[in-house]
Order: sequence, then structure tokens, then C-alpha cells
Amino acid sequence: MITLAEITAEFEELDDPTDRMTYLVEIGKTLPPLDDRLRTEANRVLGCQSMVWLVASERPGTPPTLTFTADSDAPMVRGLIAILLAVYSGKTPAEILAFPIEEMLSRLKLRSFITPMRSNGLSSMIKRIREIGERGAGGTSLPLMPARPRPAGAMAEVQAQLPTAGNGRPATKPAPDVSLPLDVEKIRLDFPILSTTLAEGYPLAYLDNGASTQRPSQVIEAVVEAYEHYYSNVHRGGHALAAESTVRYEAARESVRALINARSTTEIVFCLGTTAAINLVARSWGDANVHAGDEILLTEMEHHSNIVPWQQLAERTGAAIRWAPITEGFELDMAALDRLLSPRTKVVAVAAVSNVLGTINPVAEIIRRAHAVGAVVLVDAAQAAPHEPLDVRAWDADFVAFSGHKMLGPSGVGVLYGRENLLDAMPPFLGGGSMIKTVTLDGFTPGDLPYKFEAGTPMIVPAIGLGKAIQYLQTIDMERIRLHELALARQAHELLGDIPGLRLLGPAPEKKGGIVSFAIESVHPDDISKFLDLHGIAIRAGHHCAMPLHHRLGISASSRASFYFYNTPAEVERLAAAVRDAQRVLKR
Repeated sequence: MITLAEITAEFEELDDPTDRMTYLVEIGKTLPPLDDRLRTEANRVLGCQSMVWLVASERPGTPPTLTFTADSDAPMVRGLIAILLAVYSGKTPAEILAFPIEEMLSRLKLRSFITPMRSNGLSSMIKRIREIGERGAGGTSLPLMPARPRPAGAMAEVQAQLPTAGNGRPATKPAPDVSLPLDVEKIRLDFPILSTTLAEGYPLAYLDNGASTQRPSQVIEAVVEAYEHYYSNVHRGGHALAAESTVRYEAARESVRALINARSTTEIVFCLGTTAAINLVARSWGDANVHAGDEILLTEMEHHSNIVPWQQLAERTGAAIRWAPITEGFELDMAALDRLLSPRTKVVAVAAVSNVLGTINPVAEIIRRAHAVGAVVLVDAAQAAPHEPLDVRAWDADFVAFSGHKMLGPSGVGVLYGRENLLDAMPPFLGGGSMIKTVTLDGFTPGDLPYKFEAGTPMIVPAIGLGKAIQYLQTIDMERIRLHELALARQAHELLGDIPGLRLLGPAPEKKGGIVSFAIESVHPDDISKFLDLHGIAIRAGHHCAMPLHHRLGISASSRASFYFYNTPAEVERLAAAVRDAQRVLKR
């Protein structure tokens, strides 16, 4: 352990604030990692925006002395901890209370770090150490939680085996009581962005996967390779680059077909995303088949992308919209659905998984009941396709829409699956190049499926990237992804559910995807999101493009953490701890 004399001598030679900060980071690297069994809420130092744990142990003697062990997830804070341990460890309670800490920090030109507005928590750490010293000086039993001793040489061996967090330091291992089906630390090595260290040294905890996921190196490299080595327009060029691009583009379509078990690639239409796919169906199938007096059945939990296109269709045609409600348990009211279904129902549009509640809807059963009255069903699978096995034939689905950017792929590409007989009967939605067989002065003949719905130059490279993303997901295994997210959702429910005044929005983890939304009494979700951002934790706050649902819940907005297979139990712990801190600070 670095000594106080060494620290003082070095700081006296450093005049530049950046140099002093850099030195703080360097001495922070000398701290040994804290035993994971001691990274508990009881050992948390409240008042730190970073995660800080501090533990005291007593050395026998006359009088006894105290030794402190501490750690943080922020490099600069670890440096401040190294200074405090050099100051206080090995001192008696009386010496701890008598030490002129503010004078010493002024001498090291670190006095500003103990002002209340700083986010490093130095004042809180000093307060915690002094409280322990006061108890010892007063003869009161100390709250000591010593680490279990390790055999000689064991520390170096353990450090060598620990995965790194991208900054050279050991990463927090999964909590021992959370069983995971995946080797997450190995998987995370494929995602360059996950090793990002944010302001004040916080490692990124990306928990906004419901909005968009990150990309593995394999997808990034596939996109770069396309642009660097074989990019060209597809289908019509007679040169080698056009042939190569066409082969890769159509191979991506086959990857989508295999993922969702469609009958043929003719049923796979590339679109800009889920929103574009739903609009295509509402405009093409809807305009041709929905008329005044017909009914469109939606649910209260739909994303705006699965509401507004149908509202526009209703305005154009004079059809009526009916709303299937949710229960108090945040599930779709299937009895109400039955009452609303009738021969007037032309289309049912439903999310496979709610983007707010995480509720997994019984899609196959909904489709069966809708088909019984002659209705067509569109499934918004934006929150399902990336996270669980999806079989459109097992669902007996008519239309299914999802986006590439929510499943490791590039933005700007999505998928519409349509039953072939339905797509074949639908008129083209957009006109122009690629979607025709012939054009004359008198009219045009549309192309074959699926090209009659892919007007203009298609999203060539994004589609190729999506194909690579799907291949990556299949190597991980969709069922294992589902189980991994279930474990994280259970953990989040347990930790967040213990916070007073916090309301979890959604059913039990077994009935939902890896989405955990919540609202805290007297604290606005936007403030929570900003507070968590200061801790390096990315979540989503707002109405999540689901204003009718929030109105039904009696709130204007909520906070949403959404997980993926590269998230860890340690990140869920950071989330819960930061939310608890946010509640305490923002409520005050």
C-alpha cells in the first residue's frame, strides 16, 4: 500500500490540476479489489455518487488500532480512497478523531474535493471513518465487518483470474446468488462500447436496450467490410461488386427467415424499421380492406407506432378503434378482448411484449381468437424478436414487424413479415425503382414478392449488418438470452422493490421481458435519469412513446431500465443503489 509520505512528496511536485487528477487515478490503481462479499448495502458509503464501500477491522493492541479497506467503481475516487487509507489505517480511534484532515488536504491542494457540491463523496467517506472512530473512542462496539483472510499469494492469483472492466481494473463479478446461463464477461469483450469509461471515471452501465442495443465487433466489421470491399447497388448491376452485394443482401433476408421460421424469403420485406413496417400494412392492406363501420382493435399498452398508423387509417376510412384494457396486474384483459372481438373487427394490432411494462402477451392465443371472427392480426415484435425465440408459423401470424437496431443490427433497417397470400394481394405502398417488373406510358406492373414493397435503393449495408447480427444472436441462443434477462429482471425486482415509495410497473418477472419500469413518489423520472447518468448508468425516462398507457397508469412518465444478454448482475446492483441515492437526494 502506498504511504502518506510518498503521496505527499508527489503532490508537492504537481502544480497542474490535471496532473494531480491523473496522479489520483494512478494511486487508485494500487488499491487491491475489495472482496465481493463486502460489496453490500451495509458497507456502502452514502453521499457518494460513485459506488463506494468502506469496511473497518480492528487490530489488537493497547490501545487497539483500526485498519480500513475500501473500494469504488470510479478511478479518481479510488485515488481519494488510497489517500484516506494512508491517513487513517493503523491509527487508534483517538488519533483518527484528532487528525487534521482538512489541513492535510489543503497541503495536497485537494481542499476543493471536500466541498458539498463535489460528486466524489470524499466528505461522506471522512464522515464515515470519523463516526467509526467516535464509537471506538467512546467505548462503543464498532461496526466491524473484516474480510476473510486469504492465503499468502492468493490475491495475485484472484486478480489474474478476474475479468477486466476495460480500464485495467478487475470488473465486478456477478452476485453469487444470481445464476446466469451465459458467460457474460466473455460476451462483453465483443462490444467495444461496453468498456467505455464516462466522466469522473464511471464505467458505462448501458440499461437502455429497449430503445436501442449496442453492436458487437462482428457487426461493425461486417458493415465496414461492405463499404470497403464490395459495396454496390443490388439486383440490377452486371459487375462483380453488384453480384457480391446482392448475394450478401439476400443472404441477410434468409437469416431473417430462419430466425422467425417463415415459410419463404418472399415473406420477408426489408423496411426502415418497425414503424415503417406497421405503416406499410396500415396503408396497403388497411386502405384496401378497412371501410366505414369496420373496427380496429388495439390495446392500452401499445407503442405510438402501433397506434397512430391505425388512427390515421380510421380517419381515412371512417372505421372505429376499440381498446382492449389491461388488468390491475399489468396484463392484457383477455376476457375484455373476447367481448370486443366481433365480425366487425377487421384487424387486431398488438405488441408481443410491452415496451413499458415488459408484459409478454399470449400472441398465439390472441391470433387464434382474432382469426375466429375473421380478423387479421399485426404483431409488433420490436421488443420480442431480439430477446426470445420467435416462430411466426407457431403463432399462425399474419403480419409481424420488428427493428434491426434493437437486436444488435444497424439503425435504418427493419423487417415486415407477411403471410404470402396477404402480401401478394396487397397493392404496393411506394412507387419507383426496384418495385416494378415493367413500366409503360399507360402504367406499370409491380414486381414479385418481396420486391414490390422495396421501392428505391434498399437499405443494403444495414440489411447485411442485420444478417450478421442475427447470426451472432443464434450463436448465443435465443432461449438462453431469454433466461439471462429473466435472471436480471428478477434481481431488479428484488432490489428496486425494497425501495420505499418506488412503484414497479409491470407483472412478475416470469411474465415479462427484460424491462423494468418504475415510478418514485415525489421524484420526476427525468431527474432520476439525469442523476443516474452522473453515475454512468444509462436508462430511459419519459412516456416511452406510450402516452395512453401512462394515462391509464395515472402518471405522466416513468423510468425504464431495459436489459440485454450483455448486462450483468453488478450493473443491476449499481442501478438499484443509484436509484436509492437518487430518491434520497432528489426528494430532499
